[in-house]
Amino acid sequence: MQLHHLDRSFLATYRPARIRFRDSEELSPAVRSVWEALRTQENRRALRRGYERLRGVDLTLNDRAALLAAMATAEWDNGVSTTARRMALESIALYETQWLAHRVLLSIDLSERRYEAARELLERLELDAGTAAWDEPLSRTEQHILRAACAWMTNAWDETALHLNEAYPEGVRSMPLVLQEDWFRLAFYRNRPLDAADAAGELLGEHAPEKADILIQTLVRQGWHREALALYRRIYEADPSNELLRRRVVGLCIREGNVQEARRLMELGALRLAV
Repeated sequence: MQLHHLDRSFLATYRPARIRFRDSEELSPAVRSVWEALRTQENRRALRRGYERLRGVDLTLNDRAALLAAMATAEWDNGVSTTARRMALESIALYETQWLAHRVLLSIDLSERRYEAARELLERLELDAGTAAWDEPLSRTEQHILRAACAWMTNAWDETALHLNEAYPEGVRSMPLVLQEDWFRLAFYRNRPLDAADAAGELLGEHAPEKADILIQTLVRQGWHREALALYRRIYEADPSNELLRRRVVGLCIREGNVQEARRLMELGALRLAV
């Protein structure tokens, strides 16, 4: 793996998970049929039923907020962002402590590259989970990944790291592969050699020696020779017949002043100098 441009990263394209409109016995009969249609992505049917319900006079404010949030989702799925935003805001005005309509606004902001607006919205969202039977809050992990994504796209690298650490408090080892790769990139943007080495250490298992060499050479070019040497030692020990890896270890040992180790490895056989 090479250090790609930030637009190729996972965080650069991260979006909130699609709302699932889960079934629940606690759902009001007034919204249940709309939820059923949206669960199977039948947006036209959901909108038709939603408008029919909204014309009713016996709707509670809770049900009206739920329908507006659901229909905002359908309109957004249909690509009608203006209507989706208006409906989401109307829903929030009726029932502020919800995630559903806010998730629509977040999706619109991210699609329109309004990352600062999305960051500000997330900062204001300090909502308790499960405020309504129809609501679908984001998990704490999802919230922090989303905040990290917004920070990433505004080059707020330390804030990105902060939220990734909040999402995965056990460190890079607990992150999925795509975020380990982003943590590796992030280490270069923040000039953090140890973070880069930690991420590379996790990523090495995903690559053959030749590709692992490309990964570690990224650290070498950055001047992080000590961290690169530790990684090369690790993969060389697993493949001691690999001449390329032996040459890499010898070269870095010489740079780091480990002359005896370099001499011992050179005595194992003549090294071809070509890379």
